[in-house]
Amino acid sequence: MTRGSVLRLTSSIAAVAFVTTGLLPMAQTAQAADNGAWSAAPTKQGTFTARQYFFLELSPGATVKDSVTVKNAGQVAQVLDLYPADAFNVESGAGFALRKRGDKNTDVGSWITLEKTRVEVPPGGSVSVPFTVTVPRGVTPGDHAGGVVTIEPAPAPSGDNSQIQIQRALGVRTYVRIAGPLTPALSITKVDLKVRPARLPFIGQQGGATVTYSVRNSGNVRLTADRIITLDGLFGRTLRNTGRGPIPEILPNSTVVLTESFTKMPVLNQVTANVRLIAADGKVDTSGSATALAVSWVFLFLLFLIVVGIVLAVLWSRREANLVSQMAADAGPLSPTGDQL
Repeated sequence: MTRGSVLRLTSSIAAVAFVTTGLLPMAQTAQAADNGAWSAAPTKQGTFTARQYFFLELSPGATVKDSVTVKNAGQVAQVLDLYPADAFNVESGAGFALRKRGDKNTDVGSWITLEKTRVEVPPGGSVSVPFTVTVPRGVTPGDHAGGVVTIEPAPAPSGDNSQIQIQRALGVRTYVRIAGPLTPALSITKVDLKVRPARLPFIGQQGGATVTYSVRNSGNVRLTADRIITLDGLFGRTLRNTGRGPIPEILPNSTVVLTESFTKMPVLNQVTANVRLIAADGKVDTSGSATALAVSWVFLFLLFLIVVGIVLAVLWSRREANLVSQMAADAGPLSPTGDQL
């Protein structure tokens, strides 16, 4: 059993805030959870490097103890509540979030038992709260996610606006990897393309495009990957390219919807969005595509007017030529002296 190991897949601390309407999850990079008033992190273990999150490798039926440390950055004592929670991905954007207090936990949140659920942290001081993780027998292998949430006991007015109640919270991510076969599986299940063509070439609003794609983690390992999105026109000409960049971490058995926006689209073209997800270790390589027609009705209307104008000009020119010919024919031939015969 290894504690505090840094998993090679991306992981981080979750900072969350609560308002009277419910949970507001926020995805953060791997750093200590800190909102300026207090911070929360795994308790440092001896001379080991400070952990940014909890990562435990356990077997079904195992029990392990650990603790979370809360530090008060303010000049007055702070009372905070603590509770364990299951983690999930917010569907839109894949943000990491922890369930609200009172929600039913069925995973890591139900495995954690805190020795204290409320602490008073002195000004500039810290308090460590031990907890026990008890893994049920028969739990499935792979990654399970949750967290320990520190939260203000009750909502408070936000600044001078007493109508908005804010309840600040910080959550420390807790990952538990259960021994057994690991099956990474990430797939793109749907791609949607919406194109806003330029109205006129090189003049005014130049349009854009939005690619929305759904990603499903059907395996038992939390995963991330790099995304590469290209927008190709007719005959395979690349119109736009995102380059290679990471997507957020996706938890097992989760489906998320990600969006990428582009600027500048042609006035008339057939556009194909190609989305590819690939990981450096080769365990993820999946793709999907969607096609849409870029049509600027303003451009087509002006083109129609131009074509109509050209046709009318040709017809008018022919009519004038016919009139001149008819007038010449009606005048008849001239005599050698210039008189009409």
